[in-house]
Amino acid sequence: MSIIQIATLKCMQNKGSGDDAKPTDNRLKRDQVGLWHGIFQSFSHVAPAAEVAILITGTAIASGGSTPLVFIVAPIIVLLWLNTNYQFSKSIASSGGYSAFARAGLGEVAGNVTGWLFFFNEFLTYTGFALLSFAAFIYLLFPSLSGIPYSWIALALVPLAFTTILVYRGIRVSLNYAVYTGFIEVGVLTVGALLIIARLGAANNLEVFTTAPVHGNLSLIGLGLLFGLYSYGGSGSVVALGEEAKEPNKTIRKSIVYGWLLIVAPLALNAYALTVGWGINNMSSFAASPDPGVIEYFRYLGSIGGWIFVAVVINSFLDFGIAINNSLTRMLYYLARDSSILPKFLARTHPRFGTPKNAILAVALTSLIVAILSGEVFGPFMGALVIEGAASIAFMLQHFLATAALPFYARRNRILDLAKHVMIPLAALFLMAFAILSTVYPVPAYPLNLPAYVVAAWALLGLFLIMKRQKRFFL
Repeated sequence: MSIIQIATLKCMQNKGSGDDAKPTDNRLKRDQVGLWHGIFQSFSHVAPAAEVAILITGTAIASGGSTPLVFIVAPIIVLLWLNTNYQFSKSIASSGGYSAFARAGLGEVAGNVTGWLFFFNEFLTYTGFALLSFAAFIYLLFPSLSGIPYSWIALALVPLAFTTILVYRGIRVSLNYAVYTGFIEVGVLTVGALLIIARLGAANNLEVFTTAPVHGNLSLIGLGLLFGLYSYGGSGSVVALGEEAKEPNKTIRKSIVYGWLLIVAPLALNAYALTVGWGINNMSSFAASPDPGVIEYFRYLGSIGGWIFVAVVINSFLDFGIAINNSLTRMLYYLARDSSILPKFLARTHPRFGTPKNAILAVALTSLIVAILSGEVFGPFMGALVIEGAASIAFMLQHFLATAALPFYARRNRILDLAKHVMIPLAALFLMAFAILSTVYPVPAYPLNLPAYVVAAWALLGLFLIMKRQKRFFL
């Protein structure tokens, strides 16, 4: 073999090996993440500690003393629709996730609408929870900061900068951080909840797993389910890593199942512990409290346990920002690359890191603008709830479309199984429809009535743009 041949062979080997492999033609970097990365992409997208500290009040506003019931029913419903992710992931591995699933079963228009809703959901969730709720949480810990004009904007910049840098640097880098800190979060939440339950002693009460605390009002359970489903629903976000995972058709499916299992116990245990610990008949004040989780951890576990919980919550916001930024920017990349909805420059990737660099920077800029505007109108806490309410409706709709696509995809590919592809999806669709309808009837009080109108306007705008571009293309 000549010197030229040897040199050529080494060059080809170096070009395609390990971390040094550079993406070409604006492709995402392949084979970057494994099973644990996938599991904690799912786990971090739920942000259990931050949920326990602050967002659980959304469920409690509606479901009161039946909040633990919601946190038992919600993951079961979520498991039904995760069947959609699991079945599609056997054959489809795409950064488009739900959009790619809906497209495969219902066609291009449905796929693009699903992607449009997913983008809306993830973007608002990132803005409302990762940024505004983080700022609101710090305000609650240090009330004196509220006396400093616009200090909440500076606080929101912390998770924005942290998550943007890590996600820009690479999918493996960002999820390595989520894996290490996520294990700590699981331990603190599980042990903390069990200690609180033990301290409650005779006060423990199983009535919270019935509709009795809300006098059998199923519409209140349905409205609470909207927030509860939203809490657990991020466990399916791992499908966005389809183009970057090792052996994606296996890794994604395992991550969906193991991620769901890792999430359920800490959230359900804490929902029970905090509801009974506060008092079943006092949940109106629980819902009105901006940080009931923190109050109860300090009350039952003392200052050491309380501050450990606070530290885990702060990091939970950061992990959440990483996970949702990963899935959101991959969807933007996919829509720009494979559809006509978004401009093509959003599909450009970093030559070294293989990340969708323009999508990441666009998300950082626009989310800051939306956070400032909503925070100014409603304040950081209520602004976060309004944004997350709209995001949760869009979230349900995107799942609805993807789930509806499954039986059509299975029939077309001659793999139809009555249970997996028809009965389970139908059950999931029925329950999702119930939760969506509960958001509009009875009409919630202002400003929680705004999310439904906002989502309707966004969906109509997206459909108009999609049809207009398709008509232009065919003409």
